Amino acid sequence: MTQGIASLLFAILFAGALPTRALAAPVARPLSFASVAQTALQDNLQLRAAAFDVAVAQAQLAQARGAKLPQANLSGSYTRNQEQPLLADPNVYAASLVVSYPLSTGGNLEARIRLAEANVRGAQATYERTKQQIVFAAEQTYLQALLAAESVAAAQRSLAVANESLRVAQVRFSAGAGARLDVLQAEVAVASAEQALVQAQTGVGNAQANLNALINLPLDTPLALTDTLTPRPVDIALADAIAQALRDRADLAALRSRIEAARAGIDVAQSGGAPTFGFGAGYALSNANGLSTTIFGGWLVTLGVTLSVFDGGITQAQIREAQLQLEQLKVREAQIRQQVELDVRVATLALQRAAGELTAATKAVEQGRESVRLATVRYQSGVGTSLELLTAQSNLALAEQSLASARFNQNAARIQLILAMGSQ
Repeated sequence: MTQGIASLLFAILFAGALPTRALAAPVARPLSFASVAQTALQDNLQLRAAAFDVAVAQAQLAQARGAKLPQANLSGSYTRNQEQPLLADPNVYAASLVVSYPLSTGGNLEARIRLAEANVRGAQATYERTKQQIVFAAEQTYLQALLAAESVAAAQRSLAVANESLRVAQVRFSAGAGARLDVLQAEVAVASAEQALVQAQTGVGNAQANLNALINLPLDTPLALTDTLTPRPVDIALADAIAQALRDRADLAALRSRIEAARAGIDVAQSGGAPTFGFGAGYALSNANGLSTTIFGGWLVTLGVTLSVFDGGITQAQIREAQLQLEQLKVREAQIRQQVELDVRVATLALQRAAGELTAATKAVEQGRESVRLATVRYQSGVGTSLELLTAQSNLALAEQSLASARFNQNAARIQLILAMGSQ
């Protein structure tokens, strides 16, 4: 009997444990600042599209280079004629193999190869810039998630302090040493801190959902961010940063490749007025259009020359179009160079501003904590008022939030400068 009761109790306990395991929270996926960029680049659709652009440009280059190689063409035909007395065979057979080679195209093929090579370099530069922008977006979103997490931590500290103040106010009121108003004010402060905590927790949920979307994870995947908003130093002079940006920015390199392609396009257009020379050799088989029942074979050699005498001004118009496109790209290059320098200067100024904000915010937090300590001691000893304490606590909460924002701004300005310089 005793054994049966024990078995029944064990079964009840075991059954009660099943829902707990089924409802256990999923394990959070750890994610570091160093790995978020590589994670975001995996299977990124924008990056895949840019990779296709590179592949297309490489295929076009292969076509341009192939046009300079010998071309071999094999052809054959069969024709059935109406039977006539003069025809020895109504069946007409013909086959030929011809190998041709362009001796000179007036620079056309060479210019097309240079144009295709420039397009490949431009597509590769665009691909690299796309990677840099994806990395920047991933790192920025990671920093936003860290800021949201710090906001939650600050809100939790504020709530803990508010609860302690409420406890002290209630004790003082019960002992007859405090006013009911102090308790009410403390309760309002607790309610306000709880509301701030809920808002901060909602911000964490939104930030993690955005980060999951960026790194191609289900939006509800829990993440455990392993880094903090610790400021990361940046040691580079403005002049050096600008020089590096003008040298390494991939979007500027892509435009320079387009300029090279435009120069090659002028050569392509100019080749339209130059003579072309071609050489061909082959071997042909036929039965003389049905005049013989025997198939004869013979070698053939061709040397061809083509010169455009008049094309209605098309060549000159094409040259003019290519020249205008080149001038337009040169103006665009000047604009981008100016924008590159502006990007670096803006990011550098943001770093300088963030450094000043960090110093001021750190000092404000230290002062705020000391103010709360003094206000707490004064209130507990009956010298200070609850309003003084609540004001000090509120000021400390604002100072801690400002410090978190300053740390975020420093990190954000740092990765913005890296993007502006064309680094990874």
